[in-house]
Amino acid sequence: MIQEAIDQKLLINQLQFSIAHTGMIDYGMHTNMTDARSINHDGGLLEFSRRNGTTIQAWSPFQYGMFEGTFIGSDKFPELNQKLQELADKYGVSKNAIAAAWILRHPANIQVIIGTMNPEHIVDSAKGADVELTKQEWYDVYFAAGNDLP
Repeated sequence: MIQEAIDQKLLINQLQFSIAHTGMIDYGMHTNMTDARSINHDGGLLEFSRRNGTTIQAWSPFQYGMFEGTFIGSDKFPELNQKLQELADKYGVSKNAIAAAWILRHPANIQVIIGTMNPEHIVDSAKGADVELTKQEWYDVYFAAGNDLP
C-alpha cells in the first residue's frame, strides 16, 4: 500500500465511478454471495478510503467502461436514460446533473470530476450538487442501469 511507503497522508484517490461503472460499490452490496459482482476487484479501496479519511474523486462520471463512451443518451442504456430524464424533469435539471447527484448521494462523500473544457457542460452538471436524491431514487437509478441486489 502506498500510504505505508510515504510520510504524507493521502488525501485524494481518483477512481473511475459512474452509474454505469459501479464495481467498487457492487462488491459491498453482494458481500457473502457467489455471483460475479461479489468479487472484490479493487482491493477494498472504497472501504480503505472511508476508514482513513481519503476523499474519493470519481473520474468519467458519465462514461461506461474504459473507452466505450457516455451512457447519457446512449441507445445501450434506454431504461437508465428514461429514469434519468424522469428525475431531471422532477428536479428541473439535466440528466447529467442527475448522474452527478447520484454519485454525490453515496455516503462515502465522493467528489465528481466533470472533466470538460465546455463551460456550459460544467455549469449544467454542477447543478447536481443542488439535487438531493432520496434513497429510493438512488436505488431506482442504480437498478435502471442494470445493477441488482442479491
